[in-house]
Amino acid sequence: MIDNGKQRILIVEDDAIIAESIHMHLTALGHAPYQPVSNEAEAKKLLAEHEVDMAFLDIRLEEGDNGVVLARHIDAHFEFPYVFLTAYTDDRTLADVGDVHPSGFIVKPFQKNELKAAIAVASAMKKPEVKAPAISKTPTGSTDHIFVNVGGQWERVEIADILYLKSAHVYTEIHTTEGKKVTRRALSQLVDELEPHGIIRVHRSIAVNLRKVSQFDSHVLRIGEQEFAISASYKHAVKEQMRSL
Repeated sequence: MIDNGKQRILIVEDDAIIAESIHMHLTALGHAPYQPVSNEAEAKKLLAEHEVDMAFLDIRLEEGDNGVVLARHIDAHFEFPYVFLTAYTDDRTLADVGDVHPSGFIVKPFQKNELKAAIAVASAMKKPEVKAPAISKTPTGSTDHIFVNVGGQWERVEIADILYLKSAHVYTEIHTTEGKKVTRRALSQLVDELEPHGIIRVHRSIAVNLRKVSQFDSHVLRIGEQEFAISASYKHAVKEQMRSL
C-alpha cells in the first residue's frame, strides 16, 4: 500500500463500460487503480510486473476465462484481498467460489459507496507482514510430540515426522511420513504450538516443516515430491529461518 492509505488496485472486468466506471470511482476515492484488464492472461502479466494491494475480479470473463481460476492463482501466490464482481447470484455461481477466499461480493449494477465499503472491509482483512519466528534448535521445556483429536480420539503425532500442515476449511490435514491425519483443530493454533520446532507458515493455508525441505527459492519450496508456493508475506520469514537451520 502506498502513502495515505492509497491502494494499488487490479481491475479484471470484460465489460469496458463497467471497467471504466470502476476505474473512475476508485480514482475519485483517492486510490491508484491500474488500467482495467479483461482476461486471465492480462491479469497475470500485470501481477508479475506490478505491486498490487487488492483486486476486483469479475467472475465471468471474456473468451471463457473465469475469475475464480484467477482467484485460485492469487490465493496460491499472493496475500492481497480480492472482491468478486458479478451480475449473478444464483446457487451455481455461488457454488463455483466455494474453494477460494474472497473478501466480499459486489452485485452489478453497483454504486461508488459499495466500492468504498468493499475496500474498507478488504483492508481490514489484510494480514500484517510476517516476521520470522524464532526457532530454537532445542526448545526449552518442549516435547517431541503433540496429541491431536482425530475422529473423537486423541492420537500422538511425532513432530519430527511432520512434513506439512494444510488448512481444509474447519479442519487441518497433518501430513507426516506415516500418512495423513485430519483434525478439527485450526491451522493457526497448531502453528503457534509448532513454530519453535521449525514448522512455519509459507501460505495462509499451508505450514511446512522446514527441516524436511529439500529445495527452495524465493517462490516455491519442495518437500519430497510436493511443491509449495511461498506467499509474498512469508518470503522473508522462510528465507531467514532456512538460513538459521
